[in-house]
Amino acid sequence: MFYKRFLRGSALGNSYLGVILAIFAFGTYMVPLKAWPRFSSWAYLSCVAVGMVVGELIVSLATHTFCVMPVGILCGFLWVLGGAFCFWAVQVEDLTGAGVRAMGMSILASFLSGVLIFSESTLLYFSIPAIFLLLFGLKLLAPLHGSVFKNWRSLLAGAVFGLFLIPYKFANVPLLEFMSSFTIGIFIAAELLVGILCLKRRALFDYSLAPSVASILMGLLWMIGQHGCFWAIDTNGALGYAVGYPLTQLNLLVNLLWGVVVFQEYPTKRQRIKLAIATSVILVGAGLLALSKM
Repeated sequence: MFYKRFLRGSALGNSYLGVILAIFAFGTYMVPLKAWPRFSSWAYLSCVAVGMVVGELIVSLATHTFCVMPVGILCGFLWVLGGAFCFWAVQVEDLTGAGVRAMGMSILASFLSGVLIFSESTLLYFSIPAIFLLLFGLKLLAPLHGSVFKNWRSLLAGAVFGLFLIPYKFANVPLLEFMSSFTIGIFIAAELLVGILCLKRRALFDYSLAPSVASILMGLLWMIGQHGCFWAIDTNGALGYAVGYPLTQLNLLVNLLWGVVVFQEYPTKRQRIKLAIATSVILVGAGLLALSKM
């Protein structure tokens, strides 16, 4: 089948192809929230979940791999849980800082779980400084405001995003069969959560046509990126969970690029110099992390 032919390359090549796809997709799929700032993040979650499940349904039917697995449903619910905490953090904490803190925690959680739980081998004299540089670069982008207890929502969101694929790794099930269950779990959990919030506020969220359609398309893009993420962390691949998943979190750089080039964020020279320094530190850390698997 086409999907298997597409992945006939080397394990290293497939892993890095997956990283690139995940970085671009995960760094782009939240653009509608920037393009339409009044579009509710909960309406966005609902629309993105539709795009995810429709896109994966097309793939699973085309590849005859449609399947409903409890482990996939569980991971889908965990993903939505992480998203809910992230959206909550944005409302309570600062916007940029919440996302950056969540990403830093997910990098740390995935690296530690890959090394400690799955006993993945890395050259620690490369990987430990790499993780430190990644976290330091993120801190330059958004310093921690207040105590850890004040920022617990974003930190918990990051922990969930860094750990939610552990059940998949333990189950060791085929990717395509898992993905159909995973997106079904996301769809059910997302629509259930949004429905509860609508009942609580006694009103539906505003689903304007343009941002809703764009968000559904971003769900399709996310689905492609998630396939890439699984190639990056594949047990038979070259990177594994400890290195592959943290590298996919470089999607922040794509997100920042959208912000600077399209939405004119970080407008002053001082802000852009700081951004360039932080980006350089993060890229050095990513390079060292990649070398830890050579």
